[in-house]
Amino acid sequence: MGRIVRQKRHELLKKRIEDNPFINDEELAELFSVSVATIRLDRLALGIPEMRIRIKEKAQALPMRQSAGEVGEVVECTVGERAISILTATVDMVDEAHIVRSQVLYAQANALARHVLHLPVIITSVANMKYKQPVTAGDTLVAMAEVIRQRENKYYVWVKTRKNGKEVFRTKFIIESLE
Repeated sequence: MGRIVRQKRHELLKKRIEDNPFINDEELAELFSVSVATIRLDRLALGIPEMRIRIKEKAQALPMRQSAGEVGEVVECTVGERAISILTATVDMVDEAHIVRSQVLYAQANALARHVLHLPVIITSVANMKYKQPVTAGDTLVAMAEVIRQRENKYYVWVKTRKNGKEVFRTKFIIESLE
């Protein structure tokens, strides 16, 4: 995007965070070609809280919504484009090492990918996943699904799951409509 003068950057920063309240400071710094410290100072000057607080405020402001299957609570969805779900990991989700089992993260991601498509009969034909960092009981997981493209009856959906702004799990799905 190249360097932008502060006043214009502030306007664009506000707009970008309004469009995606779950964007983190590192992503914003890269987008605006400035340091993370500059983004933090800009947010402070604009009265915009850090991502963790924005997520918490958004979750608390919303009434109970339709769940993403059985794993995670969908808090935002634009059908065919993107969706967000929140899940707080519980003790019953962990293994002997007290780490949340990968199938829980997969279940949240898959349920959200299916939810964003909102099609009557679909199957997940391919899932390429990466568990990047350990998750433990009590962690709040924010999964963001984005429909990247569609070819005939196949939909390509990326789901990225974050904990405290850091990506902990990601999945690329190919989901097929059977209609």
